[in-house]
Amino acid sequence: MRLSLRIAIIVAVQTAVLLVMVGLRQWTLTTGTPVVLETQPIDPRSLFSGDYVRLNYKVSDLKLGELAGDKEFRRGDKAYVVLKRGEDYWTAVSVHRERVSAAEGQVVLKGRVETVADRMWDRQLRKWSEGKHMSVRYGIEDYFVPEGEGRDLERPKPGEKVEIEIAVDRYGNAGIRAVLVNGKPRYVERLL
Repeated sequence: MRLSLRIAIIVAVQTAVLLVMVGLRQWTLTTGTPVVLETQPIDPRSLFSGDYVRLNYKVSDLKLGELAGDKEFRRGDKAYVVLKRGEDYWTAVSVHRERVSAAEGQVVLKGRVETVADRMWDRQLRKWSEGKHMSVRYGIEDYFVPEGEGRDLERPKPGEKVEIEIAVDRYGNAGIRAVLVNGKPRYVERLL
């Protein structure tokens, strides 16, 4: 096989993989259920990537004793967190090791267990919370913003509330749809 043909095949395969990745993300954003999550942005700057907002969600830090479902998890395990629509935000109602079906008004968000501990620092209350806790990452913890705008989201002005609207597809995959400030879109994700 000639070298030029090999290079062409490699380039075609890499291009196809990238197109599939973009297509899957667009499918999630387009067909997924819109979910608004309560968040606290942190660490807005990357030396190599520019401005971004690092997001921590209330549904990322789970107190297992307060949720239905499975109670035994280890770092690296898959976790399927069932979210229910609340008054302002979606909240976790149960967590499972295996994928479960969502009831009406619920979605299942797929993540990976980051830590499991007998107590966890509660950022809102600024104290240790006792009981078995679990931290979960969903792949929606970083959001890149235009240069110079990350600090505005990290440190909102008094009275401003930063929220994230995500889309969750039927497989539990999530993508950030929009960054909301006081309920209004500041940044909207559009691939096409």
